[in-house]
Amino acid sequence: MLIGVMILNYNGARWLSPLYEALGKAAIGGFRLYLVDNGSHDESIALTLDLFPQVTVLRMPENLGYSMAYNLAMPLAFADGCDWVILANNDIRLEPNCLAELARAAAETPGVGILGPAFLAWDSDEPNYYMRGVYPQVIPAMQARLSSAIEVDWVEGSFLMVSKFCMDDIGPLDPCFFFYWEEADFCRRARYRGWKVVLVPSAIARHYAGGSTRICGDDRFERLQTRNYYIYTLTNVYSTWWHNCIDAFHLLLVRLKAGIFLGEIAIWTELKVFRATLMDWRIIRRKWLRDRAGTHPPSLQGIAMPVNVVVIGGTGVVT
Repeated sequence: MLIGVMILNYNGARWLSPLYEALGKAAIGGFRLYLVDNGSHDESIALTLDLFPQVTVLRMPENLGYSMAYNLAMPLAFADGCDWVILANNDIRLEPNCLAELARAAAETPGVGILGPAFLAWDSDEPNYYMRGVYPQVIPAMQARLSSAIEVDWVEGSFLMVSKFCMDDIGPLDPCFFFYWEEADFCRRARYRGWKVVLVPSAIARHYAGGSTRICGDDRFERLQTRNYYIYTLTNVYSTWWHNCIDAFHLLLVRLKAGIFLGEIAIWTELKVFRATLMDWRIIRRKWLRDRAGTHPPSLQGIAMPVNVVVIGGTGVVT
């Protein structure tokens, strides 16, 4: 099994050295390291080429977001002979044997297409927000470091492992999600096509969260996250279109209630995002129809310019 570990990066040089060093110590047989750089203008690429020559740099012409950058990068890893790829954020820290446990589960779990680790908080040994909020029932298995993979609806995109066969079947990440909710959509499409999506309790990682987005200093990513949550709700392949519309309106009411009584969200911003989402209802419905039919999404969407990936360096398989 050859695994390509693809680190998505945008001006995240401060995260890279510890992650490269941790990955270099992960003795799981053969794997390739890639930096998927989304048009950084810090020292990320220079640091990588100078200090970590084993890493292949895949340089995007600009910040293409999560989905489109990986859609361009993954075929290159598969062309290099990788059987699986790991989509990793730069602000990830791995506990010992995390990669080995994911590789073991991938080999031992029939029908699995997508895997993910369990997560601890960045600065403590408590379960992180993802585990507490999405899969609290898995926490005892994580704390006991049980090796049996557990089927789940989706795994977090900060460290997600997908097989070439699964990718060939379900197609790329949907580029309508620039950033946020793309992994949940990807996993749902995989499950809809009959693939298992599993979380491996014995594979432990930590995610700082916001290593690249927090540098922006405004609410653009919060608004994008909200928009994509509505799109994810409207494109549920397991429900009818009108049922999805009812679910989206219910979600709006729940979020407005949280804003009015708890002050958790900006009400007018929520309404503006919801209205803007509804303006694209024809595009969103076409996505729902496409997903229901099992048709692949386009690799790129809304990009008028020629997109050239510059491949730099890399010394081959790391063992």
